[in-house]
Amino acid sequence: MSEKSPPALEKYDGSTDPDNHLRIFINSMTFYTDSDPVICRAFSLSLKDEALEWYNTLPSGSVDCFATMETLFRRQYSSNRKQEITPVELMNTKQEKGETLKAFMKRYIENARQVKDVNHSFIINNLPSCLRPGYFAEKLYARPPKIADKLQERVVEFICIKDMRISQRKQHEVDVGGNRKDGIQSLDNSDRERVLN
Repeated sequence: MSEKSPPALEKYDGSTDPDNHLRIFINSMTFYTDSDPVICRAFSLSLKDEALEWYNTLPSGSVDCFATMETLFRRQYSSNRKQEITPVELMNTKQEKGETLKAFMKRYIENARQVKDVNHSFIINNLPSCLRPGYFAEKLYARPPKIADKLQERVVEFICIKDMRISQRKQHEVDVGGNRKDGIQSLDNSDRERVLN
């Protein structure tokens, strides 16, 4: 056995994606050892709570290699696997009423990353039909960017413009006629003097 300590990993408790945990564990163990028996024994060190209890209930001799351990582990926690999103589901991802462009784009991009074998062109060309009707959706539809980086630049640019307009609108509401947004008129210097005297 190697004299190095096994790699420190975040322990799996049975509540998240088992495939992700296996990827992290296997990648970490690659730098530690290639011995299948050692990897099998070290696997329990990456578990806690319910997952460790499950591991400890495995019948003696039921695991002959790490491939068997992977199969048993995946089977046990298959309901926690991250579900892939299909291209049709991505097409049906719509911006909700009141949802900001920033919040929607975060959700849309997260969903797009979960679609297997989808190209950037599909993601970009699908986006305008997912947005609520408006200036940005029209601009994207009329002149879609060719690459994802350009899409990201245009989204950030539009969000900045939108934020600036909101800020200007709020400032305008405060400045118009000296009225504050809450409807109470602010006092100018002559009014203040009358009140104080």
